[in-house]
Amino acid sequence: MAKRPKRQGFPVVVHVMLLRGEDVFLLRRAATGFMDGYLCLPGGHQQAGESVSEAARRECLEETGVEAGELRPRFALPYRSGPHAGLNFVFAADAFAGEPAVAESDLFDACCWRPCHALPERVTPWLIEALAMPSGRWYHEFHWNR
Repeated sequence: MAKRPKRQGFPVVVHVMLLRGEDVFLLRRAATGFMDGYLCLPGGHQQAGESVSEAARRECLEETGVEAGELRPRFALPYRSGPHAGLNFVFAADAFAGEPAVAESDLFDACCWRPCHALPERVTPWLIEALAMPSGRWYHEFHWNR
């Protein structure tokens, strides 16, 4: 019997776009060892036993201190960067309880609201590409050298 090739384990990473009109809430990474100083969406890895949307809801609450209302799926973004590969799921939420802030100061050192169409330079590169996708497009493979 032929030996099966080893299966790869890829992380599932979830993100939440908290939206206020045309603005999106961003956190600045700090002391994580990966893309520190860059602005990003609240999010993190899915844990065993969670659905993708449950993970997104949990990560949003942990990182911003707010509970998102209805989560709308926006993008599925497989990524590859050098030896790293995984799958990003991005949800949007227009409603949330409270005012988002930095709730995990060991991972983030600042937060801000920025227009989706005018993101700052130091934002995670995949977010710029995702927001530039034509309306109705939900899938994009993202590759970058980092």
